[in-house]
Parts: sequence; structure tokens; C-alpha cells
Amino acid sequence: MKPLVALVVCALALLASSPARAEPPADPSELFATGVAAIHRGAWDEAIDDFELLADRGFVHPDASFDRAVAYLGRARSKRVQPGDLGHAAAALAETLELRPGDTAAEESLTRVREEIARRRASEGAHAVTTHPSLARALVGLVGEDTWSLAAALGSLLLAAGLATRRLGRAPQLRLGGALSTAVGMVVLPAAGALAATARHYRLTSEPAVVVASEARLLDSRGQPARGARGDAPSEIPEGASVVVLEHEGALARVEWGTVSGWVAADRLRLLARR
Repeated sequence: MKPLVALVVCALALLASSPARAEPPADPSELFATGVAAIHRGAWDEAIDDFELLADRGFVHPDASFDRAVAYLGRARSKRVQPGDLGHAAAALAETLELRPGDTAAEESLTRVREEIARRRASEGAHAVTTHPSLARALVGLVGEDTWSLAAALGSLLLAAGLATRRLGRAPQLRLGGALSTAVGMVVLPAAGALAATARHYRLTSEPAVVVASEARLLDSRGQPARGARGDAPSEIPEGASVVVLEHEGALARVEWGTVSGWVAADRLRLLARR
């Protein structure tokens, strides 16, 4: 028994003397600074833990999302790489763009990450699968919901001004200008109004997400592998792909990936924080 007791005592002494990481700070700004410092040291696991903890605590900021991407990318290119690191990096960059549209660095980095994912999939013999957004989502996505609303308001003003000018104006030039203003307003108001309403509907009924696993297989509502109506229909969504979550049911999520829709395992997705 004595050798066993000595072994246990030595093990406890080693555990007590091993450096333990301090408890993460409660203040978000301090935790953010800790994560940035870990990135500078190349301590990718620590940085990921810090930025994931920030996200779990509900801290939403584009810089935090971008730095989380940097941490995942650092680990993906190190010897400590884990499956899904590139997908998590893509998700963090996509989240950065949700929070700060037009961020050139995030856009370029997201393109490079997805290209790297495609190269790795190709080296493993996986087929490259791409899809394009539906026409409605492509149109709505040209500008933000607020911009479409402003355009609808402008169309309403043009229509009202044109009708008033045609009714009250005496000079031929004023009446002609009123007619043109009315015509433009009659086109802009319904078009922009419809797009603003559609954008609002999408915002309230769907959530942006990114695949953070090696792939997300398309399933039916019972969780069984889905069979496409066409032989060339994709059966899986690749890592790093952006999807739109339409609804949740248990462990499944119904998603739209471009023109493809179906159910996937929810744990293969990461929902993106939004403004």
C-alpha cells in the first residue's frame, strides 16, 4: 500500500504545482483584452476559449467576432488543428459582416477561408458543390432593410409631390414635372415597399448560420438522409457554407442553402449574432 500512497501523493503534488489558468475576468473588455493577448502569444486554444466565452455571455461586437476568426484560423494552421476550425473561422467572419457590412478585411478573409476549405475538400476527393441564392433573397440582399424603407418613403414623397403639382400647377413645365414625379413615385413606392416588407419578413422568420462541421447532410423531417428529386441534387452542405435557418424541431433545423432546402442536424450549424 505504501508505494500506492506515495504515487498518489506525488500525482497530487504535480497537479498542485502545474500552472493553472486564472479564472477568466468577468468584465467583457478585460476578457476581450485577454483573448487578444492570447492571440499575440499564439495561444490559440486560450484565445478561442476567451472569445467563445464572450459570445456565450451575449457580448456582440464585430471586433470580437473578427478576432475569434483569427484564433480559429491560427489553430487550423497549427499542429493543434481540430475538425471544424475553418468552419468556425468562416462563421466568425460572416458574423463580422452581419455586424459591420462592408468590412473589406472580413470579406477578403472569408473568401480565402472558403477557398482553403474547397482545396482541402478537393484533396480528400469531395466534389465542389456551389449554389446561388434565390432571386428574392438576392434582390433583398442588394441593400439593407433600412435602405429599402427609405427608398419606399422617397417614392411616396415623389408620388405625393407629383400629384399635388399636377393638380395645383398652372405652368406646362410644372405639370410635366408633376407627371414625371408621379410616374417615378408609382414605380419606386410599390417596388421598394415590397422589397422592404420582404426584407423584414426574412429578418423576423429566418436566422443566418454557417456550417461549422466538415459537412451537414441534408435530411428529411424524420432525420433520415434526404433523396433529391434530381440525380445532381446535393446531398450535403459543405463546411463554411452560409445558410438560412427557417425553423427548429428538436435536434434538427430546416435550412435554405441558395435554392436548396432541407433539414440538417442543428449541432452542425452556428447561428450568427445580428445587430
